[in-house]
Amino acid sequence: MTPVLRGVGILLHVPALMALLSLPVAWALGEPEGLLGFAVTAAASLAGGQLLFWSARGDTNIQRHHAMLIAALAWLLVPLAGTLPFLLAADSPGADPRTAAALAPLAGFANALFESVSGFTATGLTMAPDPAGLPAYIQWWRSFTEWVGGLGVVVLLLAVLPPGRSALHLYFSEAREERILPSVKSTVRTIWAIYLGYTVAGVGLLYWAGAPPWVALNHGMTAIATGGFSVTNGSLAGSGTAERAVYLLLMVLGAVSFAAHYRVIRQGDLRGGLWGTAEARLFLALLAVGAVVLGLEQWHLLGAPYWMDSAFQWVSALTTAGFATVDVGAWHPLMLLWLILAMLVGAMAGSTGGGLKMNRTALLLKNLAWNVRGFRRTPHEVVRHRLDSSRLSEEDAAVRVKAAGELTVAYLLLWLASVILLLHMLPGDTGIERVFFETASAQGNVGLSAGLASPSLPLAAKLVLMAQMWMGRLEIFPVMVLLAWAIGRE
Repeated sequence: MTPVLRGVGILLHVPALMALLSLPVAWALGEPEGLLGFAVTAAASLAGGQLLFWSARGDTNIQRHHAMLIAALAWLLVPLAGTLPFLLAADSPGADPRTAAALAPLAGFANALFESVSGFTATGLTMAPDPAGLPAYIQWWRSFTEWVGGLGVVVLLLAVLPPGRSALHLYFSEAREERILPSVKSTVRTIWAIYLGYTVAGVGLLYWAGAPPWVALNHGMTAIATGGFSVTNGSLAGSGTAERAVYLLLMVLGAVSFAAHYRVIRQGDLRGGLWGTAEARLFLALLAVGAVVLGLEQWHLLGAPYWMDSAFQWVSALTTAGFATVDVGAWHPLMLLWLILAMLVGAMAGSTGGGLKMNRTALLLKNLAWNVRGFRRTPHEVVRHRLDSSRLSEEDAAVRVKAAGELTVAYLLLWLASVILLLHMLPGDTGIERVFFETASAQGNVGLSAGLASPSLPLAAKLVLMAQMWMGRLEIFPVMVLLAWAIGRE
């Protein structure tokens, strides 16, 4: 356990660093009451991290299973530390009645933890019915947790940790599969450079499109992180056409893999970056086709296509960004079903998005085509397995398909189990389509809500959704390693 304790201890420095960086933000906003929350968060996280780091003695070499355990445990403890600003703010809401009312739902530990888990996993489901009424420093903290969580706490620290085999294992433990450059350190630094560049550009574009500066800053961060937390009520219902166009661009950019961004930005390979892989082609095709289908369904059900809202909600679901321009909870169940399918498939691998990931969907569709060709082949014909520019052997193709299939089955079983659990916890008149929708949104780290995620949700149901957000962010396998270790220990 020594490598695990040291690794978790190191990662607990992330919320400490975030809180320290937030201190001047609270001061600049003229909200000195936020200084206490951030100072306590920094002190508690730093103390806990140092305690774990220095208490672990012995072999510190991190193997693959250690990295899985570190990721699973860190993604529990980091959001736990992130609850402190919410709890302390709710204890001292100030004299403004609206601020006190907006903070009241976050006063309980379960709701504060839910908000923190949703933020760090870049999900966006919220326990705050009035985000516009929250203090500005709490709005910042919500956005900051999503911005860091969009890339991941492990990826943040890998940018400064020494290179080595341990760094490689940690990189893969956080659902990262592709290295842009030969070393993990150079890959992570490149990812952060691209991420920072897009964030700054996104904030600037939103301000140019008419968003107020504070809205542009926070939404620029949460849009590129495909998070969905908002500082306005009704998500983006009050935004203008130009703003929505920028949001669409940022959501798509956040859902595209950083490897594709690198090929376009650094290598000038526009065609290869945007159309060079089966995953990218499927993603772009689904963006276009799904938006049209959703508009046609609206036309069929309501007599008008509502193209802009239909396209926006489809892109938000497929990119797992979670922003909304309308109340999707009021939509027809058939519309919710289409959005559920988009949330389950999710964004491209190696992006800030969640879901099953587009590369697995593309591979399973490829395998279906290979199997159909195999049924039709002549006795002496050989079926060639091509994936993008590579030609795979039959054994290699089988291994890849098996891995994608196993995770897909585990993902769907977890989702269905969560649906069954919630149906036992919610009132009998709760629409089953809303339960399917909310659980798909939580597990896909999306954040679109059909109205179930609220302070009035039973505690057990909140725990189920939090578990889904946690497991969905880690893509299940690190959690399975943690459970296997816990059972083995007992």
